[in-house]
Amino acid sequence: MRLRTTWPAPHTVLITAGGALDTATAGALGALVSDRLWAVPERLTLDLSEVDFLGVAGVQVLLHATLQAEQNGTELLVIPGTNPMVRRALRVTEADRRLTLSARRPEPAPA
Repeated sequence: MRLRTTWPAPHTVLITAGGALDTATAGALGALVSDRLWAVPERLTLDLSEVDFLGVAGVQVLLHATLQAEQNGTELLVIPGTNPMVRRALRVTEADRRLTLSARRPEPAPA
């Protein structure tokens, strides 16, 4: 799993994940998301467009991140990308009904 954090705009965090998001790697993403939410950004975007496998443990991390973000008052967006395996995992677990999905990265707000 590859994880990268950027700050495309003030109070906005973008975490890009790549590779397999499964039992072996979900903890690393969960820890990174918790750490970034600790700073209480206005928006946190999880870009999964480079993820090639999404397991149940990965879905659980996404759902937990949603709860954490709601408690902080942070808007959480998930970009599932075009990989059919990722989209299927979100659909089968019905996580797609609980997550705020976006087709692409939101544009940064004007300064």
